[in-house]
Amino acid sequence: MKSVAAGKRFHSHFWSSVRVLMMGSALVFAGCASEDPAPTSGTASPVALNSEILPISLSATEADRFQTVIATTGNQYYAAGFVTVSEDAHMAVARFGTTGGLDASFGQGGIATVNVAVGAGKKAEFARGAVIQSDGKIVIAGPIEHDTAATGDAARDTDIAVVRFNPTGQLDPTFGTNGIVRLDLSTGTVSGTAFRGDTSWGLTLLPGDNLLVVGGKKADGAGRTDIDYAIVKLTAGGLLDTTFGTNGIFTLDVGTGNDSPRTAILQPDGKIVVSGHTSDAGVVTTVLFRLLPTGQLDPSFGVNGIVNAAILAFVAEAYDVALQGQNLVIAGYGRDASTGTVDIISARFLPNGTWDKTYGDNGVGIIDVAGQDDRSRKLEVLPDGHVLIVGQGKPTATTQDAALVLLTPNGQRETRLNGNGVALIDFGGSTDALFGLALSPDKTRGVVVGWKGVDAGAVSPTNNDDSRVVRFSIPSF
Repeated sequence: MKSVAAGKRFHSHFWSSVRVLMMGSALVFAGCASEDPAPTSGTASPVALNSEILPISLSATEADRFQTVIATTGNQYYAAGFVTVSEDAHMAVARFGTTGGLDASFGQGGIATVNVAVGAGKKAEFARGAVIQSDGKIVIAGPIEHDTAATGDAARDTDIAVVRFNPTGQLDPTFGTNGIVRLDLSTGTVSGTAFRGDTSWGLTLLPGDNLLVVGGKKADGAGRTDIDYAIVKLTAGGLLDTTFGTNGIFTLDVGTGNDSPRTAILQPDGKIVVSGHTSDAGVVTTVLFRLLPTGQLDPSFGVNGIVNAAILAFVAEAYDVALQGQNLVIAGYGRDASTGTVDIISARFLPNGTWDKTYGDNGVGIIDVAGQDDRSRKLEVLPDGHVLIVGQGKPTATTQDAALVLLTPNGQRETRLNGNGVALIDFGGSTDALFGLALSPDKTRGVVVGWKGVDAGAVSPTNNDDSRVVRFSIPSF
């Protein structure tokens, strides 16, 4: 393991030009880069908000992406993901100040990195989850390579890393081993052309600064090559909390297919709701399950604590879940046919896990941008109940833009956003995307993060993706 705060090999800059706009009470994204065309003449004149696009490129020549963002007091926020250095992926986290620029007092120039699994050509290391503990320390989590010296299939095995930085952007030696906790939950295995190893998506802050890692591990049993849910609770200092689940870990096998963990939220009563999906015989279904604070399934939710809902006939992935009052709203993507493109989807479940068919159209809100593949990654429920979703949309078969979707509290498109509830943000690449979303503590501002995907003519589709941040004001309706 080695740690480095971003130095001369990293560079950053940002645009202060504003392209997040409001027309009356409707958000309008009318271009997001200096090379974008001006809004079509004859349209109503938008009123500019105090908002901005920040193209933060962590590497001049290799891929870097932001995959999650967390807001803190005073309109400050952290974005986390990865940066590639000599074809070796490093976890990265950046802190932004109240004015929107990088906070130079954090790390080096506002950016801190850590390379847990050191090895050329190793690109399975990145941060997908991040939280801020009460003392201001920043914790990130994600998958890493198990053994960078291994060869063949063994070189593909992955573990989970949980890393803590001090508020200054330095690794915290009081956490785990020199700031790092490695979780090796299983030995991975080949499954067709894929490799199934330990994985991690979400990271949730629990009372007492305890940490909940939402991950997965290879299923137990001879011949099993699929992934099961693995929810791990760590103490504030990075130790396994053995009072949770079984020796600190709760595992769940939903059906016989591959389980895909995503995120978890903490209810006001202390119960934990986990989102994800599972596959069985080629059909992907939405999964929610609820745990008691002790790490046991809550029998009052769904069937013995589990909801496994085919909200679309063939694919219905749940990437995130949020509370809307006492109800639960999910966002993801799917399709109602055995083949074809996927669309952004959202659904709502009652407190006991019952699928709410009054939401959207017969229980599902479906957002198809232009007949091509569209996907959502994160959602937030606004104070008035509106549902804000971010991800990616394809206006044509060959171009992909970052996407922001706004739904009414009951799952219909909020047509006061661009007339159709959708805002596409072109960062100037051919595969642009948003992956993270956070609201300010007072819920008046939002920040989304993702990346500018390199042009289609580049040598590799992930050769030099560049991180992007968008800040905007939350409209009232």
